[in-house]
Amino acid sequence: MGASKPKPANPSELQGNLGPVAITAQAVATIGLTLTAVINIPQAFAVAGQATWIAYAFALIAIALVSETLVLFRHEPGQANGIAGYVSAGLGPQAGALATWALLLGYGSVMLACLMFFGFYLDAFAHRIGLPVPAFTAFLVGGLGCLALARRDVRLSTSTMLLTESISVLIVLGLCGVVLQHGGAPADLRALNPAGDHLKQIQGGLMIAVLSFIGFESAANLGQETKHPERTVPRAMRVAVLLAGGLFLLWAVVLSEGLAWLPASDRLGLDPISLLADRMGQPGAGTWIKGGAFLCLFGSTLGSLTALGRVTFSLAQSGILPKPLGAAHPRFHTPAAALAATALPLILVGCVLILQGVTASQAYDTLGGFSVLGFLLVYALVAISSLKRPLKGSSKRRRWLIGSGSLLAVTAVTVGNLSAIVGHQNGILISFGLLMLLGVVLVIAAKSGKDPNPAP
Repeated sequence: MGASKPKPANPSELQGNLGPVAITAQAVATIGLTLTAVINIPQAFAVAGQATWIAYAFALIAIALVSETLVLFRHEPGQANGIAGYVSAGLGPQAGALATWALLLGYGSVMLACLMFFGFYLDAFAHRIGLPVPAFTAFLVGGLGCLALARRDVRLSTSTMLLTESISVLIVLGLCGVVLQHGGAPADLRALNPAGDHLKQIQGGLMIAVLSFIGFESAANLGQETKHPERTVPRAMRVAVLLAGGLFLLWAVVLSEGLAWLPASDRLGLDPISLLADRMGQPGAGTWIKGGAFLCLFGSTLGSLTALGRVTFSLAQSGILPKPLGAAHPRFHTPAAALAATALPLILVGCVLILQGVTASQAYDTLGGFSVLGFLLVYALVAISSLKRPLKGSSKRRRWLIGSGSLLAVTAVTVGNLSAIVGHQNGILISFGLLMLLGVVLVIAAKSGKDPNPAP
């Protein structure tokens, strides 16, 4: 993550003046706290039932270990490719370039998934207040709005993320208070019984729970643009994981109890949390939930795009993607070309999906499963990298305890994830494998071309 540096005078470089609030906002907003409440927990509840909270507890343990592994690299130089730079530190530049490519796939799919649901919730919210906006138009507003903010000023982007996330979290916490007021049950400890069916339920909900945490590591993508990154980035990742984990466990218990009150048909719908809010007898509660959801999804889309632009920028500077994408905006000091080159094609793909009648839920299921594969791969590579070489400020014992624990946890989650995908969602595996193969080809081609700027 390296030492701090002032804002660069060279207009071809990214700015370097972000503080701890901005970096933490990036990590928290990209996770999308409210996104988990309105989308992920209902999906996890559909397969895990009252064991949903245990799936989230396991996911929190695994992600906390991954986070601490990333902290081991706090003295590594900050790079735009974020944690993929940590892979380079231990496994070499080619492995780092492949990890950067995997992050490109992961952040791209997360951005598109969030943007699809943003269009849905903005459309639903607008109808509630009597200002109907077609889902297609809402989708375009979100995508182009995020691009405009991300390319202009990263500080403005992170401030926007912090504001939207804070408002939406308060709205969901209000709903939790209403659910608790109407009753509520303690967590179902019988779900810990390994002899019952709950183990399969937990396994089914684990992938969704892990998906809920994805984005905390995006703080590292801004390490190159951060003041005192060796302190700021680790703190941001830890705060994001612990804050998200605490809220997710609370919501998994309370909202699962509330979802159990709904008919099965409502629980499996696109927006069960808004239905729950309406049934709590609070006037306008469902409208507030919809409003909080689209605010959160705007912040999550913006956070994913911010990270996506940085990894694209890094791949271009490495010669793996076209060189013009590796130039910073001369005035804003943001990777404007990289942001546009990644956001616009994804927005186009989303428009096609909407016109083809693909629902936000269908897109989210597919893209979410795809992104998890990419991030689990990178998390595993970082853990292996931490075991490969000494790291400043970390003893060998600490490296091996944290790194091996992280690798074990990621491996266990990956095995569970693959067992749920194989035979059911083979298309996700095949497409991910083919796109990673394309990344291998591009990395080999860049190496054989003897590019003067080696891969990160």
